[in-house]
Amino acid sequence: MIVGKDGDSSVAIYGATGRSASSLARKFTRHEDGIYMEAIDDTVSGEEKPELFEYPAIRFFDNGIVAANGRHIENISALENRDARKQLAYALSEEAYEPDEHRTPRITGCIVESQSLGGMKADAALHIVRFAHDGIDHASWSVPLENGKGKFLSTYEGTDIKPTPSFSGDPIEVRLGYRSASEAAKTIFNSYAPPSGEKDYRVGVIAVYKKLGEESTIAIVNSRYEH
Repeated sequence: MIVGKDGDSSVAIYGATGRSASSLARKFTRHEDGIYMEAIDDTVSGEEKPELFEYPAIRFFDNGIVAANGRHIENISALENRDARKQLAYALSEEAYEPDEHRTPRITGCIVESQSLGGMKADAALHIVRFAHDGIDHASWSVPLENGKGKFLSTYEGTDIKPTPSFSGDPIEVRLGYRSASEAAKTIFNSYAPPSGEKDYRVGVIAVYKKLGEESTIAIVNSRYEH
């Protein structure tokens, strides 16, 4: 997940991968109120916890955007005209990491637009709920919206073992110079293509670009099942 600024647009980018057949048998689908991760066949319905596989990935509000990797996004029913980081921290304070064998962290990002004395402004934040040896770790960060810069937050890091090590530390600074949602989604999707002959774990990428006070520009790239 990336939140940042590219040109005169605030940016939210979310990419998903999968290891199991159920995780891979999904795609991003646009609905009126957002973009959803949905199953493309009945593979997911056979899972013990299908709700971990299908969820709203992006929610649109009149004054902003929320992105998440699970149904914890439903804790956010509105965006208030106040500090984005504090909003995420409060809304997700009762959440835990996902109840699966990987202890998948729950990650969330948001962009909030508000009116200030100098005109409209945007505020952004990232949040993670992850496993800790003494319980559950909640961490949130404000994201400065500086042109050409973003912050990257992921679920896992390190070796592919069970449980997979959670992303540690703070979000990583990345460069944003795509200039459009379509170019961002396509380039990022292609950037984590597997070497020839190896398994493709990609599910898809969503890129949302939003200029202050305007409608969002949205691009979706799905791996096996184009939207």
